[in-house]
Amino acid sequence: MNKENRTPILVVIACGVIALLVLVFGVSCGGGNNDAAADWQGGFADAGKGARLTAADLSISDGSCSASDTQLVVTGACVVDVKEFGGGLFSFGPPTKRARLAPQQPVTVSLFIQGTRAEQDSGPGKTVDVTFGTSGGQLGITCRVIGPCVLQLQEAGG
Repeated sequence: MNKENRTPILVVIACGVIALLVLVFGVSCGGGNNDAAADWQGGFADAGKGARLTAADLSISDGSCSASDTQLVVTGACVVDVKEFGGGLFSFGPPTKRARLAPQQPVTVSLFIQGTRAEQDSGPGKTVDVTFGTSGGQLGITCRVIGPCVLQLQEAGG
């Protein structure tokens, strides 16, 4: 074996020794500080919960309705676009936007998200939880009574 053939083998052996030293050092020095781990782990605890859906996330695309941060008022039927959020290659924002709709009159709530449509009838005393991913979607509301319908826009539960 000449010197040129041994160089790659020596590099691999050196990397293996360094990896072994890092492993031994990590095992021997880490593992007893669970109190400190809670500090940085706590920052990730609510990461998957998602953010609250607000009026700023909504854009009325069809029908007669208005939106505020606390309620949606619909006359007849309405389709609302939920805007895309969290763009960019590395998005560290919330993975979802969520809301709980509490209708004050009988309504039908329709969701259209990533090619899938779901529909649910609801009314006073009931709630409908909606969750949108970063690609957004559409929220349709149809009043099942004559006159305007009011839906309270609440923070979704856990």
